[in-house]
Amino acid sequence: MNPSLSRLLNKAQSLKSLKFVHARLLVHGSFALSHLVLNKLLRLYARFGSIQYAHKLFDQIPQPNAFLWTALIHGYVENRNYLEALSLFSKMREDSVLPLKFTLVSVLKSLARLVRVKDGEAVYGLGLKCGFCFDLIMQNAVIDLFMRCGEVDLATRVFDEMEEKDLVSWNSMISGYGNNGRVNLARKLFDEMLERNVISWTSMIQGYFKAGEKEEAKLLFDRMTTKDLASWNVMVSGYMDVGDVHSAESVFEAMPVRDAGTWNLMISGFCKAGKMEVAKEFFDKMPSKNIASWTIMIDGYVKAGDVSNGRCLFDQMPEKNLISWSTMIGGYARNAQPCNALELYKQYKNQGIEPDETFVLGIISACSQLGILDAAESIINDFSEPPLFSSLQIVTSLIDMYAKCGNIAKASQVFKMAYHKDLLCCSVMINAFANHGMAQDAISLFEEMRRTNIKPDGVTFLGVLTACNHGGLVIEGRKYFKQMQEEHGIQPSEKHYACMVDLLGRAGCLEEAYNLIRNMPISPSAVIWGALLAACRVHCNIKLAEIATDELFKIEPDNSGNYILLSNIYADSKRWDGVSRIREIIRKKEVRKNRASSWIELGSVVHEFVTADALHFDSERIYFTLYLISEEMKLLGSVRDLEEEGLIV
Repeated sequence: MNPSLSRLLNKAQSLKSLKFVHARLLVHGSFALSHLVLNKLLRLYARFGSIQYAHKLFDQIPQPNAFLWTALIHGYVENRNYLEALSLFSKMREDSVLPLKFTLVSVLKSLARLVRVKDGEAVYGLGLKCGFCFDLIMQNAVIDLFMRCGEVDLATRVFDEMEEKDLVSWNSMISGYGNNGRVNLARKLFDEMLERNVISWTSMIQGYFKAGEKEEAKLLFDRMTTKDLASWNVMVSGYMDVGDVHSAESVFEAMPVRDAGTWNLMISGFCKAGKMEVAKEFFDKMPSKNIASWTIMIDGYVKAGDVSNGRCLFDQMPEKNLISWSTMIGGYARNAQPCNALELYKQYKNQGIEPDETFVLGIISACSQLGILDAAESIINDFSEPPLFSSLQIVTSLIDMYAKCGNIAKASQVFKMAYHKDLLCCSVMINAFANHGMAQDAISLFEEMRRTNIKPDGVTFLGVLTACNHGGLVIEGRKYFKQMQEEHGIQPSEKHYACMVDLLGRAGCLEEAYNLIRNMPISPSAVIWGALLAACRVHCNIKLAEIATDELFKIEPDNSGNYILLSNIYADSKRWDGVSRIREIIRKKEVRKNRASSWIELGSVVHEFVTADALHFDSERIYFTLYLISEEMKLLGSVRDLEEEGLIV
């Protein structure tokens, strides 16, 4: 590369200045001189976070060589867009471009972060074919992959067979052992090291904290001759992770130097401990806040259910990034406020910020809660990037969303398109079939899942039992309930029992349902007694209805539904004394009927209403229209009455 060009590119310290330099190169015709210039530009754009711009530049290169492919793949990895990095690597292979050592190292890093060990083994095999098998950097990347994927023995084998080891090799093993719960092996290796750096010490300290051995972590920290800021921060983080807030505060106070990261660790720890007031005090005392500081506080508030305070902070932020938007929108979704989530999403669209997987998941969750397909699909169309939808987590969320929006055909189509199907993906599809009354489809998928050696869990069995319930399949329900316990060792949860009680109750097996409740190892909840009560209404069993309501009145005395249901059972049996008694109880306890709400979508806008609602912006027109409809119905009714009486023809 021309020295003057190199100096010019090195002067670029921001995205704005890089674009200025890039423009000068284009004007002077220097841009097409060398692949080295292009390589440098790709890496700089990636470094400044403009990976999409780097990709556009790459697409303009007629025949990119292996170095240029590697620069872009590495850029995506450094920007944590691992799926796109892997997609690029596939295209590189399709174009018959031989990978470099650093190409494979970047790909291995992506696979390690995505915990895809099988693909990692295949890439390692490719490295062996390319002659990189004894390369130190390559072997270190493989160790990291195996450790992150929990394949400790494979990592150990690679380490033991290495002819040359550096500090990265030793530190990767120590960190890997610690993260996989083998702290004793980590300490053995640590003691064998002839040379250690700060990372060696902090990796070992983190291993002790992860194992809950905070005293050993403290002893090791005290032995350190040189403590940098990172090592102090590891102690603060470690104490917070094990819930020892007071020790974390003591370390914080003893620190000679603190940075924004230190303050953020303290705030995050207090948020996790549910101490939001203390977290806010630390936040307010921070000498210099960054975007992460604000986002941590917002996340703490929304996880504590205090969405209003979270939104207040969000609106005060001097600068927002994708994580900030994702936290607030996802917070609304988690707190059952999907309308607010989608309203905020409209503001996000004007920011020009590229979404990531976490962001898309939050939006899909909000759409799922609303159950309105048109609004959901119009939002999903905004995310047309293929890499996002190669994520199994997003595919699974889409299946759930389409099912909850009533489009089971689309949910099934997305499921069939999924390349990899894991337990969660199958469980979601089984639940989707179950909730749409497609019992046989749910059971067929369950049996197919077992044939492919995917071991079911409690969620899967709940889906199957729900399918049996909706399909009235009592024999199959009993079979799977027994199979869950005896073959898979899964103890039924409250939801499993509620499902079985509902299934037996609907089929008229009320005594069996009641005996199941009596023999439960856990205390029956309102959901379980409520299922029995509902079955008693269908089959007019006053005796068991009274037993169920006696329990329900203790658990939820203010739930009007239970009183009304028992009153209706008495009325159906002409037990008017019972009806009067329940009405008297309702009056004495001043039980109020639960206020329900409903919503409708018009033009991708959701309108929510409650009984006698006068708060809607267009309520005057709505009530006037209802009046006109009501009058027209009365008129039509009168006309029909006259026709029936033969007064008009």
